[in-house]
Amino acid sequence: MNNNFLNNTSLGKNEWWRYLLSILATVASIALVNILIRQVIPNIKSLFPSNDFGKNLFTFSLVLLVFGVAVLAFLFTASKLHQRSKISFMTTQENINWKMYFIGFLAWGNLLFIGLLIPDYKKFEVFLANFNASHFLILFLLGFVAIGIQSFFEEILVRGYFLQGLHLRIKNMAMLIIVNGLIFGVLHFGYGIESFLSSWIFGIVFAIIVVLQNRIEFVAGAHNANNLLLSLVFLDLSEATNEKFSWAINWVDFSLHILALLLLVGLVIKFFRK
Repeated sequence: MNNNFLNNTSLGKNEWWRYLLSILATVASIALVNILIRQVIPNIKSLFPSNDFGKNLFTFSLVLLVFGVAVLAFLFTASKLHQRSKISFMTTQENINWKMYFIGFLAWGNLLFIGLLIPDYKKFEVFLANFNASHFLILFLLGFVAIGIQSFFEEILVRGYFLQGLHLRIKNMAMLIIVNGLIFGVLHFGYGIESFLSSWIFGIVFAIIVVLQNRIEFVAGAHNANNLLLSLVFLDLSEATNEKFSWAINWVDFSLHILALLLLVGLVIKFFRK
């Protein structure tokens, strides 16, 4: 295994068609699972309680199923096509470092919570008013696994596969990180211009961390904390999935989010660079 995460591409084959087939196979697997799910949703949904807890339970279950298949399909296809080990898309080491995963989860989870609490305290008050300890524990455990798999998939794909692949063409590190962040931003463009800009900067910061650490575990854990905290406390999942595109930018939210990201990368440089 290489000491430089970006150079793990040298461990396998990298013709353009291998990248295309890997992505197409992954997209096809996700599409197939979604088609199958739509056929049985009415029957499955009736098994869940018809309240907010049941809706969130159902949503997390779908996320677990869809992205579980996506991760398996991508790793199997990419590993076979590129003739590389699956772990080489994640780290320069021989095994996943779960300690770094949980450090990333806690570090970003705390920074994000503080950043969200300031402008969205009313949402937090609503969460506290409707808090049910047993429901929260069940959703937290299921969400930690389901959203953990979803966020791990995005990190393997964007900050692993795409970042390494782009490095074959883009040698300038600053440009590489900006372009990689832009890909992540474009994937979130449908939610609005603020989502696009926040995701772009989010992607830039997380790509910097991956380059500094030569692994994706820290950012995968942080990504899990990001999505899990939003979905459990600050967002209504049913509303979020139907959110329409908006050109508006909440500059307070946006600024606090950027500040939290800058603090995160500073924390990594100071304490968790290697």
